[in-house]
Amino acid sequence: MDSLVRDCGKLAKHQAASSQKALAAVDAAIRQLERARQTQAESEEWSASIERAKAQVDKTQLQIAEHIKELYANVAKYGKHVEKAFKMDLQVVAESPAFEDKREVLAQSVLQHFLREGDFETAGSFAREAQLHLPHETQAQFEEMYGTVTAMRSPEHDLTAALAWAVQHRGELEAHGILLEFALHRLRFLQLVELGKATEALQYARQWFPRFGGAARPDSVPSQLQEIEHLMGIFIYARRLHTSPYAPLFGEQRWEDGARAFSSAFCTLLGLSATSPLSVTVDAGARALPIVCKVSGLLRDKKVEWSQQNELAVEVPLPDHMRFHSIFACPVSKEQASAENPPMMMPCGHVVCKASLDKLARGVRPGAIASGRFKCPYCPGMSSLSDARRVYF
Repeated sequence: MDSLVRDCGKLAKHQAASSQKALAAVDAAIRQLERARQTQAESEEWSASIERAKAQVDKTQLQIAEHIKELYANVAKYGKHVEKAFKMDLQVVAESPAFEDKREVLAQSVLQHFLREGDFETAGSFAREAQLHLPHETQAQFEEMYGTVTAMRSPEHDLTAALAWAVQHRGELEAHGILLEFALHRLRFLQLVELGKATEALQYARQWFPRFGGAARPDSVPSQLQEIEHLMGIFIYARRLHTSPYAPLFGEQRWEDGARAFSSAFCTLLGLSATSPLSVTVDAGARALPIVCKVSGLLRDKKVEWSQQNELAVEVPLPDHMRFHSIFACPVSKEQASAENPPMMMPCGHVVCKASLDKLARGVRPGAIASGRFKCPYCPGMSSLSDARRVYF
């Protein structure tokens, strides 16, 4: 990918240089034609001037044609480079039976995604065509969420519905460790300060902030006293907020972050994941697709088949926000741990899967000792099956 970006930059510079040369040639031809027009038709210079103008125009035409030809050749070469870099055989992925018994789960994920995005008409049509049951109560709940989020994102940034919902579900949110109510009160406080209503903002802080930082704070609510103290200093800069140290707090992104936090908390209380499963799946699949296609091609060339349909042949690097469960891949067999093949820690501290540990004990690997004790594959430490302990993540 880096090489494609570099080549694209080179192509853009070449296109700019070619354009400059072509424009310079056209300007030269225009100047020559202007001189020819200024020459009197009766004068002896007329014929010679016309000849020079015609020669200049012909030269300009050839120069422009040459520049365009060279540019097109470079564009075609870059196009082939792109095709080569992204050439993937998707047939092996399309024929995967991984979702054969999960079609209903996949359809439910698509339906849920439409509901999360507020596209209720499409959700209803999809539910009918896929023969899925869409309870009226479920749609009503998502309509409430979408209406609240839309109000937060509107130019007025109305927080009334969001605050009322957070206060109504305060106990459930606190039980899940979600500080949505404080985040919304913080947004409202900043909104009042930004509107120039400093007195009203102070009264609002006195009304709501003690629950999160004062003596009235319940034991189940983490203290936000440090953040509240920081916010109170904002009144010193009330007349020049956007040039003060508090300026970053007033970016427009805060409304989008607040809307996402509300959607996440709402879905959590519904027993759903904070983010759309379909979005996560598509994102992870797009990251894994090039690696899977490459590995599949290598296995096909070596006439080897990957028999495990419920796991990938290689590990796919994913960002931290897409890691939902702790997993362990055995450093010896490269297989992912499971309930039948759990991770086992030897006395030396190194961890391998149980299947690999059994092979070591049976003397499958070089260096094993017939007495049942074996050497760790990664250090000189000796171990046995009875010494190993299961690891729980």
